[in-house]
Amino acid sequence: MALIAYGSGLLLWPLRRWLTRKQKTQGRAPAFIFFAQLAAYIVVACLSCFVQLEHFYYWFIFLVMLNIVFTLAGIAAWICEALHESRKA
Repeated sequence: MALIAYGSGLLLWPLRRWLTRKQKTQGRAPAFIFFAQLAAYIVVACLSCFVQLEHFYYWFIFLVMLNIVFTLAGIAAWICEALHESRKA
């Protein structure tokens, strides 16, 4: 359950790469979303070291919200890349 709550956005790009491993082109947009989410998680980790919130669990709630945003962005990027590749072929 924790993987779905915190890391589903991080799984989209490796999943797309694995599913399209035999195709010649594999889009860059899902990779950009992957690295942007990774950078956002690193920023939140650094902030959690220096900024004290009332409860430390608030940082995890923030990570869940970030994951939802990046998962939706990753799905949109996947769809856009798939549509672009189908038009090229």
